Amino acid sequence: MDQIAVTLDAVCLAARIILESGGETYRAEETVERMCRGLKVPQVDVLALPTGLMLTLEPEEGSTLTRIVRVRERGINLERIDRCNAISRQVAQGSMDAQAALNALKEIHTEKPFRQWVLVPASALAAAFFTVMLGGLWQDFLVSFFCGMAVQLILPPLHKHRVPTLISSMMAGAVTTLLAMVGTQVLMDVHVETVIAGAIMPLLPGLATTNAIRDTLRGDLVSGGARIIEAMLCAVMLAAGIGLMLSMWGGMRL
Repeated sequence: MDQIAVTLDAVCLAARIILESGGETYRAEETVERMCRGLKVPQVDVLALPTGLMLTLEPEEGSTLTRIVRVRERGINLERIDRCNAISRQVAQGSMDAQAALNALKEIHTEKPFRQWVLVPASALAAAFFTVMLGGLWQDFLVSFFCGMAVQLILPPLHKHRVPTLISSMMAGAVTTLLAMVGTQVLMDVHVETVIAGAIMPLLPGLATTNAIRDTLRGDLVSGGARIIEAMLCAVMLAAGIGLMLSMWGGMRL
């Protein structure tokens, strides 16, 4: 494989990792441009969107290479973004060539995410302590702990079977509310509103909203608008799941 093809693979993979891990679109574009400068590519045009990447390199006069990368899965993994940024800085400084960068990026991209035995207790504790921050008592802490645990247990199977993110958000809100209402029957003096508010805090699209605002402020109106709509829809579907379960629970109690 010639050098320019390796360069194209490396910069595309770097941008893809950033977009899939919850990074801003301008960060993906700047990463490509800086890596290309470090690899002595004289001309590069790149357009990053939340769902894809379009890239054209011009290694020499009259010769162009174009690639389109589709980004189908998006999540939050700041560690991957940080590691990708470190590699891009080394490439930009000239201390790493294209092949070494490609190998390092492939290693990052193929790494498995955190295992469930880490994610489940982390999610449960996050939900429980958010409940405490919102004024919950020890019984609210316990119920919220189990709510966070249950949500983290159901999300990976939904993701594995490619259930749309919006539907997953609604189901997560419904499960959280169901367990909170059950908790009121098991323990006395459980504050349902506090438990639900604390348990859904890790599910809210806070980082997506922040990235949408940053993209918009930098002039990436298409990316910023798309991200803010996605974040709002996730929040709406989460609230819809909560409202649906509350209505069903009220109907069963009548």
